[in-house]
Amino acid sequence: MVFDAGAPPGAILQQVRQHAVVLQWLPPRIAIVRLRAGLPPARTVAGTSWYDGAVPASVDLAPTERLFVDAWLSRRETKDRPADGLHWDAPGKEPPDWPDEAAHHP
Repeated sequence: MVFDAGAPPGAILQQVRQHAVVLQWLPPRIAIVRLRAGLPPARTVAGTSWYDGAVPASVDLAPTERLFVDAWLSRRETKDRPADGLHWDAPGKEPPDWPDEAAHHP
């Protein structure tokens, strides 16, 4: 959800909370929300624009706001972790190196 430029975030956030749970908040314009079950969509809250997923590139966001939204969405992506769940000494794998003691104690 994106607050319109110049919109008073405090008052609008109170209205949004009547319809949704605020999961993350990047003041003053970006909120990641989950709609409350059984309530009508909150897209009618004045001073806000709601998006299901990515915010279109046509929406003017600051670089930090765009990064915030993209980072949140990346949490849903499938991660490629080839050794995930394997023991360190699994066949074909090597345990991590021990710290170089000489480098830490001159």
